[in-house]
Amino acid sequence: MEKIRSLSKFEYGALKEIGNIGVGNSAASLSRLVNSIVYTRVLDTKFGLIEDILKTAGFSEFPVLGTLMRIKEDLTGYILVFFPENSAKNLCMSLSGEKGKEDLTDPINLSLIEEVSHILAGTYVTSLEKFLKLNLSISVPFATYDMSGAIFNSAVTEMGCTTDFALMLDTEFLIKEKKINGNILTLFDPESLDCLLKRINSMINQDP
Repeated sequence: MEKIRSLSKFEYGALKEIGNIGVGNSAASLSRLVNSIVYTRVLDTKFGLIEDILKTAGFSEFPVLGTLMRIKEDLTGYILVFFPENSAKNLCMSLSGEKGKEDLTDPINLSLIEEVSHILAGTYVTSLEKFLKLNLSISVPFATYDMSGAIFNSAVTEMGCTTDFALMLDTEFLIKEKKINGNILTLFDPESLDCLLKRINSMINQDP
């Protein structure tokens, strides 16, 4: 696979639309979880080399609460859901209803973040599955509080360094009047990325 790659306007638009649908569909499940109306939206979609994507995100030198899940079946790779520290604390308080319980290493908070991340990743993967007519599933989530680069590198190591590129969705949630930002990063192995883009381009009968 070539080291330098970019998305066509059509590919970029399709991936952004799939992200919008997936994140949008997560609102109903999150609303039931927090017993309140939840508003969600995708602020931006980015695609680039893995060594650049965290710098682009703007939080590569700060700790995050990150959740790792493996993508299985027709495509293989990993999904990482990152919440910056302040957003993670606001999210945990919104979910637990307990003010002052902000320890992001607390097992209860990690469990809450895992549940939210699994919902986000699940609705996103379901959108990919339906939009591109694929059979996909995700593994049980694992959350940890660490530097984003360390979490990201763990996923790359698990994949055996077989991927060069990452797709990132910048997301925003409004839960109980608290604004929460998060990032959904998808890392596909080269064959899966090629398959994904071929499926997208087949809709207009053009080669990626």
